[in-house]
Amino acid sequence: MPGIRDRATATCQGCRYYALILGREENKPACLATLNLYLTGERRVPVQLRAEDFIWLAGKEILARAVQKARQGSQACGLYCRKE
Repeated sequence: MPGIRDRATATCQGCRYYALILGREENKPACLATLNLYLTGERRVPVQLRAEDFIWLAGKEILARAVQKARQGSQACGLYCRKE
């Protein structure tokens, strides 16, 4: 199966859906693949996104899930898509 090796060695930081969430006190990485508008390509994935904007789009629960999903240096999930 072509591409399996690349996905197995890929990290979250190399993924298209990896973005930095800017909060009031700290900034955290998040996986934006949890939002359908980024996953389907309806909107372009930003490099940085303010926490207020994310909460307005999806809500606090999905923000918490997105931050937990993206960890620096960890192996990427099945939704991995290389940055272009």
